[in-house]
Amino acid sequence: METFGMKKIGNLKTKCSTSIKSSRIGVGFECLDRDMWDPNQAWPVLDALGVKWARVQTGWAKTEKEEGIYDFAWLDEIVDKIIERGVTPWLSLSYGNPVYTEDAPYHGVGKPPVYTDREKTGWHNYITALVTHYKDRVSYYEIWNEPDLLSFFKPIPKAELYVQLVKQTVEPLRAIQPDAKVIGGAIAWGMTPWSMKYFEDCLEAGLHNYIDIVTYHGYKTVPERHTTQEYPAFRNLINKYKPELEYWQGESGIPSYVPDEGKGKAALTEMKVSEEIQARMLMRRFLLEIGNGSKMVSYFQIADFGHYATLKVAFYYGILRLKDGSPKPSYFALQSLATLLCDPIEEAYGRFSCHLSVVSDSKDLRASKTPTWQVNLCKGNVPVYAWWLPDSVSDDPQWGKASVAVWLRNDLKLDDPVVINPATQEVFSVEYSMDKRTCAEDWMDPDPDAEGIRFFDALPISNSPLILTDRSIVELKD
Repeated sequence: METFGMKKIGNLKTKCSTSIKSSRIGVGFECLDRDMWDPNQAWPVLDALGVKWARVQTGWAKTEKEEGIYDFAWLDEIVDKIIERGVTPWLSLSYGNPVYTEDAPYHGVGKPPVYTDREKTGWHNYITALVTHYKDRVSYYEIWNEPDLLSFFKPIPKAELYVQLVKQTVEPLRAIQPDAKVIGGAIAWGMTPWSMKYFEDCLEAGLHNYIDIVTYHGYKTVPERHTTQEYPAFRNLINKYKPELEYWQGESGIPSYVPDEGKGKAALTEMKVSEEIQARMLMRRFLLEIGNGSKMVSYFQIADFGHYATLKVAFYYGILRLKDGSPKPSYFALQSLATLLCDPIEEAYGRFSCHLSVVSDSKDLRASKTPTWQVNLCKGNVPVYAWWLPDSVSDDPQWGKASVAVWLRNDLKLDDPVVINPATQEVFSVEYSMDKRTCAEDWMDPDPDAEGIRFFDALPISNSPLILTDRSIVELKD
């Protein structure tokens, strides 16, 4: 990275999950119901990662292999070890069961229990047994996975059938654990127009009456694409039907490698990928979605898959390597964000404003024409500002020079600014000047009595995010 005169002062001291009280940062413990990876790879490094949430699929078919006999031992080990490491598990109540549905596959994926009385009774009894078993350890339950996608809701996804499934799940769940948080949606196509129509149909069928949180998934080659259209539409529906409804990004990821036999078989497997590309995608998605108000953002997934579903092909979505469980660059990028964005992080809501300009465009900052992306957050009274070029994540970073003019509300603190590269965990001191002009015209003289605004004339910029904040909230390694 070109530093343009910034001085490295050290490396970020990261925080463990057990030392963080709360945050919006999560990771997927997906597909253990189908034994697609070895969870023993996660235990040595989970606490050091700093995340506070973990999505776990419960696997009805794995738990109840004979009617009325429930074996939660495999899931107990996962839940207990996650909790021991300071992380909150949220259980995805997922998938059908061949014990009750004759044509269901052995793992039950794609067969919701909504068509026969036998299926419905079996599901009711399973939910009763599961919530009774976990009510003292788990408080968050998500109902199904990607019901808008044919792969997970056969023979055809229908909003009214999904809401029926939610209702028949909530009734036994609330009877046993009335204060549990119920999560719905798990919408596969995020906030696209197709998803918005499906979500609206779910709300019209009464989904909002049964849930506290709605989840969406997001898989895009360019994370920022269409988001200025999508988030307002998504929030508009929430505000219409249930303004207090929280929204979480429950699943989003990208592989770091795709074998030839895996191309086109799963999300984003046809684009150029690498371990470095994976890390850039992760950082941009987390910053984008937290900046847009998501109360939890989860990365898919913590470890690579030895096989994917029924395919005898390895898939490399993990932030831990399949071969030996060692951390990839994406692990360290997520670790950086978990440290920097732990609570009390919140959207800035206009408490500061930054004008970012690419210097090579023009000497007149108003003439800058390169599209940029910025996220404004606050940690207490300290601004946390991220920026990058919304170019393809698959392109190698080309570092250019940017200038940033910063207005801060007078109760915010940015006296000792530092720049953090979350990909490398390097921390730099950075100089700024106080521009005392009342207008940006070059011919104007400054007002000597004015406080002015902070002006940073040489900050790096590329398609990989950087973060500017105050040194007071950043610890360095010894």
